[in-house]
Amino acid sequence: MGRVADLSAAAARLTKALDYLDEVWAAVREEWDDENSRAFAEEHLEPLASSVRSALDAVNRMNDVLAQAERDCSDPERGA
Repeated sequence: MGRVADLSAAAARLTKALDYLDEVWAAVREEWDDENSRAFAEEHLEPLASSVRSALDAVNRMNDVLAQAERDCSDPERGA
């Protein structure tokens, strides 16, 4: 039986999306490399990437907590 709450698939999709954004931005920067592109990256992309990484850290910690709770609840010695 699979886990009741497994956030790893969602975290993997989010990581893949961030990687894709990085790839696309690198391609865009080959054509658009001026002060406006740097400002766009600084004002929008860098904060977004930072927020996504923070969210991924939180998702991974929550996934660990949920996995432990599931183990605790399925352990017959714990009265479940």
